[in-house]
Amino acid sequence: MNAPACCPASNDQIGVTTLHHDDPSLSAARRVRGGVLPHVPPPASPVSSTVRLVLQAPADSYPEAVLTDPRREHGWRVALQPSQGTDGEWHADILLPQEPTVLSYVFELADGTVLQERRQNEGTSEMLFGVWVEQPHRLAVWTPESLPPAWTSGAVVYQIFPDRFARGEPENLHKGAPTTYGRDVIINEWGDKPEHPPKGRDFYGGDLRGVIEKLPYIHELGITCIYFTPIFASPTNHRYDAIDYTRIDPRLGTEDDLRELIEKAGELGIRIQLDGVWNHCSKDSIYFKAAQEDKLSPYYRWFHFTEWPHGYEGWSGVQTMPEFVECPEVEEFFFGAEGIAHRWLALGTAGWRTDVTPWITHEYWRRFRRAVRKDYPEAYLIAEDWSDATDRLVGDSFDATMNYRFGYSVLGYTGGKLSASELDDRLETLRRDTPEPFFHAQLNLIGSHDTARILTVLEGNPSRVKLAAALQLAYPGVPMVYYGDEAGIEGEYAEDSRRAYPWDSPDANLLEFYRKAINTRRGSKALSCGTVQTVYIGEPGGYGFLRRHGDETVLALFNSGSQPLEIDLALEGDPKEGEWWDLLGQLPAATLSGSTIRATLPPLGAGWFAAPR
Repeated sequence: MNAPACCPASNDQIGVTTLHHDDPSLSAARRVRGGVLPHVPPPASPVSSTVRLVLQAPADSYPEAVLTDPRREHGWRVALQPSQGTDGEWHADILLPQEPTVLSYVFELADGTVLQERRQNEGTSEMLFGVWVEQPHRLAVWTPESLPPAWTSGAVVYQIFPDRFARGEPENLHKGAPTTYGRDVIINEWGDKPEHPPKGRDFYGGDLRGVIEKLPYIHELGITCIYFTPIFASPTNHRYDAIDYTRIDPRLGTEDDLRELIEKAGELGIRIQLDGVWNHCSKDSIYFKAAQEDKLSPYYRWFHFTEWPHGYEGWSGVQTMPEFVECPEVEEFFFGAEGIAHRWLALGTAGWRTDVTPWITHEYWRRFRRAVRKDYPEAYLIAEDWSDATDRLVGDSFDATMNYRFGYSVLGYTGGKLSASELDDRLETLRRDTPEPFFHAQLNLIGSHDTARILTVLEGNPSRVKLAAALQLAYPGVPMVYYGDEAGIEGEYAEDSRRAYPWDSPDANLLEFYRKAINTRRGSKALSCGTVQTVYIGEPGGYGFLRRHGDETVLALFNSGSQPLEIDLALEGDPKEGEWWDLLGQLPAATLSGSTIRATLPPLGAGWFAAPR
């Protein structure tokens, strides 16, 4: 299968831009910290390389850096020296470890003062704005020996909750069990709202055949990879509690349906990514039932019984989902040579997204990566980790995370809760934290099956949704669209958001915007996989960055404010004079004369202005 519309991932096309004293991002970072920014950590750097730590501190402070490697028992100290020709600047060159890790460090001054990093608290399971924390500085140390697969460069992912996307074989709906954990199954009409409160027992009848029939729609939308939430046999509609990992859920179809989907999607340049729930299964699973029946069963050792057979640990206390333990037999089952991961990759799937990744040890995931990538070097491995997951992106476990840090930042800005400076500070911190090849492979979402719908979050305003999508699709990484966001689906919480796709009544204007924006991104190497540089921050809501690849340059400008925004922006280098056309086709051309480009953005407006070529 050919890579989508872009370029191979290569280190000569990507790179973290060093911040200069007059850089807009450095000014923004200082501004949101009350003018105080004594230290900017170096960007994530390769193993065994040398980086320089630079600190602004009083001339008589004699600072030392105190470093900690979480993979070692002890830390070490490094004395800084005065920088020549400067007043109050100190520096030290640091040799980084030979193995991937994430260093943390603080500075200690002679008087005992400890200097840490002041960061925005971005939240984990909920968005936070205006909350700050003091914590040690962090520096990711990554290995170039195991990079994300090249095909992710330029990819656009579409997440499908299969029961709610499209019906293909109506009789599939009635092939599952009549009850879900003792409750009668509910069969919903396509336009019904999901059951409230949710019990996992209401089904709509979406299936794999339905996705096959809608492949032309997905292809026209510009999608290059479909990520499914779990599709294996399960008693619930979400299927995060598998009964049997070797069988497709009968309500979704058969293994032959999946094979056909992979083949027909592949003909359109679309890959299929699966969801792996390696932490827990259903209490009705063949594995757990066998463990309950006999201690001598090989499955008994897979679980942690507190009082056999009915006392056991469930994921997050949920007793319908008993947790696996990390015994060798469980590892062999999931990622041994004949294991579940390999079984489904052998069919031609693209990789795995792993559920509740933090509930399993880092060592388990390191072994998972080694085993999978040994046989499937192009497998895309994505972690569900809602927090600062830098330690998963250093080349020894995952290629990407479900990037909620990015999504929260975009929704905060487009929802009027983050200023342009606060947005840039978050994005630049994220970029500095993340090793560059993995930064471009990050799964950049703004909504998922575990969140409220973005239209609801943005107060039902389609213009704000367009602004959020324009920012998402212009930024580096692998953008992910949650099915139906492009059609205007609403929902106040995760299960409420899992509504059926409104095939009879999508928001046509919103859908056309998504179709245009996604395909435009795919047709632009600068937008798909180019470098990024912040060039404009106009408070409170004006923001802009340049994407470059080869001789192609695109200036992405955004206005989250309620008033039109007139922009006069001086561009460095040798920008091409003339009219820079909006690739989105929404705004008049921007005009560059000399080195200054002039553009006008309406309220909640966005433009992707392409330089003349």
